[in-house]
Amino acid sequence: MKGYLSEFSMGASVLIVLAFSLLLMPFAMAAEPIYAANSEPKKFGAQNPDQLAGIKPIISKQSKTKANTSAAAIGFARTDTAKSSTVLKDVADMDLDELVKVRVSPFEVSTRMDTGYRASNSVSGSRFDTPIQDLPFAIQAFTDSFIKDQKPVNIFDVARYSPGVTYRSNDFTEGNANLAIRGFAVSATPGNVQILRDGVHGPSIFDFTNISRVEVVKGPASFLYGQVAPGGIVNIITKSPQSKFAATADARYGAYGQYRFDTDVTGPASNTLFYRLASSYDHDMDYWKPYDAHSWDISPSLLWQPNERLSVSLKYENFRKEEQPLLLQKPGYNTQAGVVPTLSDPNLAGVDVPNLPDNWNSMSNADFRDSQTHNLSTWIDFKADDHWNLRTGYSHLEYEVDALFSGNLGMSNNQTLMQGRRVRKQTYTNRDDTVEVQSVGNYNFGWTSLHLLFGGQYVIRRFDNRAAQAANDPALGNNPTASPLPLWDLGNPGTWNRDVTVPVSALTANATDQTSEYVDKSVYGGTTLGFFDNRLLVLAGGRLTSTQSQLTNHLTNQSQPEITASAVTPQYGVLYKLTPGLSAFATYAESFVPGSQMLNNPDGTNTPAAPTEGQGYDIGIKADLFGGRASSTLTYFDILNKNIVNDLATTNSAGSVVISNVQSGEQRSRGIEWDATAKVTDNWQAYLSYSYMDARITEFSGNDAAILAQDPSTLDATGQANYKNVKRFHNAPLQMSAPHLANLWTRYDFSTEKLSGLHLGGGVNFVYDQTLLPDSPKSSHQTYALLNAMIGYSWEMGGHGMNVNLMGKNLADEHYRPSQSTRSRPREFLLSFSLSF
Repeated sequence: MKGYLSEFSMGASVLIVLAFSLLLMPFAMAAEPIYAANSEPKKFGAQNPDQLAGIKPIISKQSKTKANTSAAAIGFARTDTAKSSTVLKDVADMDLDELVKVRVSPFEVSTRMDTGYRASNSVSGSRFDTPIQDLPFAIQAFTDSFIKDQKPVNIFDVARYSPGVTYRSNDFTEGNANLAIRGFAVSATPGNVQILRDGVHGPSIFDFTNISRVEVVKGPASFLYGQVAPGGIVNIITKSPQSKFAATADARYGAYGQYRFDTDVTGPASNTLFYRLASSYDHDMDYWKPYDAHSWDISPSLLWQPNERLSVSLKYENFRKEEQPLLLQKPGYNTQAGVVPTLSDPNLAGVDVPNLPDNWNSMSNADFRDSQTHNLSTWIDFKADDHWNLRTGYSHLEYEVDALFSGNLGMSNNQTLMQGRRVRKQTYTNRDDTVEVQSVGNYNFGWTSLHLLFGGQYVIRRFDNRAAQAANDPALGNNPTASPLPLWDLGNPGTWNRDVTVPVSALTANATDQTSEYVDKSVYGGTTLGFFDNRLLVLAGGRLTSTQSQLTNHLTNQSQPEITASAVTPQYGVLYKLTPGLSAFATYAESFVPGSQMLNNPDGTNTPAAPTEGQGYDIGIKADLFGGRASSTLTYFDILNKNIVNDLATTNSAGSVVISNVQSGEQRSRGIEWDATAKVTDNWQAYLSYSYMDARITEFSGNDAAILAQDPSTLDATGQANYKNVKRFHNAPLQMSAPHLANLWTRYDFSTEKLSGLHLGGGVNFVYDQTLLPDSPKSSHQTYALLNAMIGYSWEMGGHGMNVNLMGKNLADEHYRPSQSTRSRPREFLLSFSLSF
């Protein structure tokens, strides 16, 4: 198998598909061009699903039934046969049955059947456009309407509405996109994939300038996306050019001097070429002292569609954020000094130092963090015939986080208020190049339907980590800790000197300069069989992945041995429609995350870490009732993740305690998730979600029961070190997990003559008994509820749409920790005005 994979050349596959597309291009261009659905006769251009989404034709029950069929919703149907040259109807003359047949690339999600917060289809759950109700697992898709109403600052502001999702930012230089799904961190180590962007690796930091949709796929998804954690993955879908001119401009001003400007322009450059340009400038609130942050984003894109068989897209995004200084969490205490906690030596892991003001920041005036992302992607979609669609694409991603910080994270002991300082500069640089080919086939044999998916992916990743800090000043001593700068007494603001004069050239201590390089090659294939008029859907698929990685230390000019791994990750699922609006489903899937470190074994040898492997199943019910007014998913899940690397203390031949690595850890998460979207009346819609989750470390050392059965007072130093760690982590909750999460957001639009244009909205995010760290004491677990509300008014003037909106966030002014290394935002009000053309 290894020999086969070494001969597998993704580049050659891409060239074959590309050459095939170019070879057929003259024939494709000679075919009858596709006409924009809303264009005048004999003018042609790309279809615009966003425009179709807002159309409300009068339809019959018969056409409505046809529109709900899987084949139509998936988007393979054409508005005319392959031989027909009939010009498409104007949209105003189409009924719903005709509208759903307007061609959309099966690799792009169809939004034309979305209504408000209700998403009809998803592309993340199967890699091609599929009705959510036909997918045999849980998935939440958040529409553009929902995103706009949230006024999000980061991805968690939207993803938190998906049941079982928490924030997991664990490193102040890793960005703002790391989440935990069902308790499992999407990325457990810096440099790994945190999020997907249009189905391929995405950046670790971004904002919502160029995002039109967020989809959360639950459960192990390595069949579709390779190396991802077993809890699931988030895929953000970016904005695409549209065939009709449209432009929006937004201005926002809020509490503590924050403001933001957005523009978005799209339209036709010619009959076959379409463009879009989204941009923004943002200045964050001046609440924390000291803290100043601003960012900007520019995202141009092009779509060339000469006819209904061929389309070529090109997208670019540049996002930059500058913080002077960065904002760091409040310093926290540690676990107990002894083997077990006592009243005089308590476990305070993750507990904040008390009595610091909420707007306090430990940084100096000279500190900074600059984050920048470049993302370029291009895709070629080709319709080979009535059954097969092909896609080939390339994505290039670069993002860098460069930071200088003098603040510190922890305390030297659990009694002192004296905190040591540090001056450290750290730079994370990521580069990711992905080449991919995909093909989707669609057949209907009368008695059964068949959907096929085949693809291959070649990924080259590189992660550079460079850091160094100032040496400690011997004149300051080490009581209670050494420091390069005078210590701060956290109970005395007079000691908080924020003027740092250490030059960058003096940062030479604890230096790091290393590069991790990865090469991933994979092929995947899957099929969905439909029986009894698609009442029974059976899914089966698998992915063969081969990976290579190597760590190079540039300070010593040494490279670790290359780590190689390969695995087959399957996925199986079945969905049965009990009634047209009620389905039962079950799915089983596996995940695969290759190890990227060398283990220091207890016997003194070094071996590469084995892959972390996950497996899980979902069982649930999906409902789509009352003519699509209410849709819901109820799921029971059980996920096991094993081969977790943990530390183990051993005694060497000299009698010293040595910390070794053992790959014996096991984690498990199981629980219930529920989400629902309801259109209570024509003017009132709501989204609700709830999760119960028991996510724990079920095994730490591989021998937990025997270790815990010992009397720690009879053990030597090695035994006591192991007993302490196992006692801390055995059966401990996974970091940032919470047994209960509940969310509600609702909106009402007034339609009476006097109040027409007015809308109200509001909701709550409830978190119960959330742990910051696995070994945090129970008393430090957080329970809180975030209350949010909005009021807005829309009107037209001079043919242009206008909207004014007032948003209130965290109205109860809750103080909480979104993650271990982040801070909550205070109560804030945002006043925004938008103008559309």
